[in-house]
Amino acid sequence: MAETQNHKPGVIRSTRDYIQPAESPEPTSPDGSEDRAPSPISTLSGDDDSSTISTSRSSNIKCTKCELQFHIACANAISQGKVSAETKSNWICPSCLSKTLKKGITTPARSEVPSHEEVSKSDGHPSTPCVLPTGSSGELHILTSEIKLLRGDVGDLKTHIKYLTEHLTQCYTRLDEYDARMKKLEKREEEIISLNNTIHNLREQLNSQAQSYLRNELELSGIHEHKNENPAHIVQIMAHKIGVAVGDQDVDFVTRAGPRRKASNDTIDTPPRPLVVRFVRRYKRDEFLKAAKVRRNMTSTDLELAGPSRNVYCNERLTHGNRQLFRATKISAKERGYKFCWHKNGTILIRRNEGHPSIQIRNGEDLERYLGTPTQELEQTHPPQQQ
Repeated sequence: MAETQNHKPGVIRSTRDYIQPAESPEPTSPDGSEDRAPSPISTLSGDDDSSTISTSRSSNIKCTKCELQFHIACANAISQGKVSAETKSNWICPSCLSKTLKKGITTPARSEVPSHEEVSKSDGHPSTPCVLPTGSSGELHILTSEIKLLRGDVGDLKTHIKYLTEHLTQCYTRLDEYDARMKKLEKREEEIISLNNTIHNLREQLNSQAQSYLRNELELSGIHEHKNENPAHIVQIMAHKIGVAVGDQDVDFVTRAGPRRKASNDTIDTPPRPLVVRFVRRYKRDEFLKAAKVRRNMTSTDLELAGPSRNVYCNERLTHGNRQLFRATKISAKERGYKFCWHKNGTILIRRNEGHPSIQIRNGEDLERYLGTPTQELEQTHPPQQQ
């Protein structure tokens, strides 16, 4: 009983703390009368506010190991009915039974503690229920409230986690769809690049074929246009002036290039449409072009044509694409300090100075490569050569 004095009120540590052996002799009074025997179950503490559990000697059971007697209901030997003699002779208390188990098993000796209703029912005598102190009940109520709040928070957390999980799943699904789309777009981009290269090559081939078709043609610019003019006669006059014999059998056709203008102005600011001459043979075209290049200062007055005086130029005819490329090359070459820019047999050429090598410009890539860089870098790439 000394061990139970240190326990807190209302707390039962073990059956050994409050159950005494039942075979101790009963004290007698000096006059021979028997004193009232104390209850087998002692009080848990000296406090008046804690209750005790009443029982009788007939409801006890003895352990065959430690030879201590226990209340049947408190020892949880049997839940319902009476205990047989065979059960009492072989019964082992939970404390001794736990010692026989294997080491390392921390299972408590008793799984449950019977309530005071079960003790009263199995004993047959009413007992006072165990009552915890008021302070302990308040703490238990606070703990229960906190557990309820914690359960609510955990429920909310589970709901949020479920919500986030669903959204993450949707995000992953969208990412997979975007990856599939990106792969398709990359594949299409490769196809588009390949098709663009094919289109570029086809355009160059068509431009080359069109330029080859114009290899026998010349373009005369600076000649005034009149309503009732004879273009073939103008070509004959110019051939006579430059000293080239050109007959009717040498010329395929002569015409004005471009759409007809609504009104013809004789002012210098409005250039007339050029004359296009197609020769039957190429060598005759080259002869006419070479002679015209020698007479660079020829004007429309020398051809005995009416109208203001204009310089007459004779050049090879270019396709629309080559004409635009030549115009852009001429502007860029002038900005970069190139002195010479010309075209020959449908090929555009540039040269910085006399003695430098000529550079061929075939397309816009060549234009950006050679004329899209500073002059110093271009000179390092193409150093001058001695003739």
